[in-house]
Amino acid sequence: MPAIALPVSASALVGIGKSIVVPVVVAVLTAIGTVLITRASDAANRRRDRYAQAVETLVAWAEFPYRVRRRTDDDSATLAGLATMGHDLQERLACHQVWIATEHPALARIYAQTREIVSAVVSPAVTEAWESAPISKPADMNLGEWGPGTTSAIAIARLQPHIENRFGFRRLGRGLRAWNPWESRSGSSSAGQART
Repeated sequence: MPAIALPVSASALVGIGKSIVVPVVVAVLTAIGTVLITRASDAANRRRDRYAQAVETLVAWAEFPYRVRRRTDDDSATLAGLATMGHDLQERLACHQVWIATEHPALARIYAQTREIVSAVVSPAVTEAWESAPISKPADMNLGEWGPGTTSAIAIARLQPHIENRFGFRRLGRGLRAWNPWESRSGSSSAGQART
């Protein structure tokens, strides 16, 4: 049987194969990298939204005594609406606590400490607010130094850097440091402005 002659040498075929395979491999790796980066970015955005909701709920809880104190009547609908708001805030705080515990246990401990600090000043203020008469004139809306504003604002401001460390390059480079809510940190000293 006569030998079959190939029109192209074997080395030429290897060269053609490399020139096809390399761009295909690069394209596949680029596509995989793009998908991974997009998914990581989407996950970070979802986490960021959930942390923002957790802080928003803490702020709403700190604001709740002001809402009760500034009510304009004691009608059953007003009282029921405020009571529902208070229950909803407590449920949301507990839900955020559980979510953060599954996402990052160390940060969940810091969030729990912040909740305790805020609740320690909110609870007595809510009790006092419920015992106060409804507001009857505009001047009574100005509550001066009354309420949990300063303490709550400081505690929430000191939580912020720990949440920031959960994103971007800070997430890779820093762990959560031991946290003392009354220890001063740069940039948080002006956060404790009194509510009026």
